Amino acid sequence: MNYYRFPDEAALEVLKTHGCTPDDNVLGGISVTDAKKLLKQHGGSAWTEHIDRDGGCFEVTEIRLNGNNSRFKYNHHL
Repeated sequence: MNYYRFPDEAALEVLKTHGCTPDDNVLGGISVTDAKKLLKQHGGSAWTEHIDRDGGCFEVTEIRLNGNNSRFKYNHHL
């Protein structure tokens, strides 16, 4: 699952456009591409929570604008 958090200083209009509020400024279930677009446009932070087959989170990685965000550790849950 990929998440994006708007910066604290994000305009209310921007938050409303994406269905967020100042108290709940995190978008979940978005693609890495969309997260990178939002990072370019607004700043903030984005991350991926890697889920194993049991439904637990085994790793959280930051989504960065440059480079490949994959670490190829998916065999952890196999």
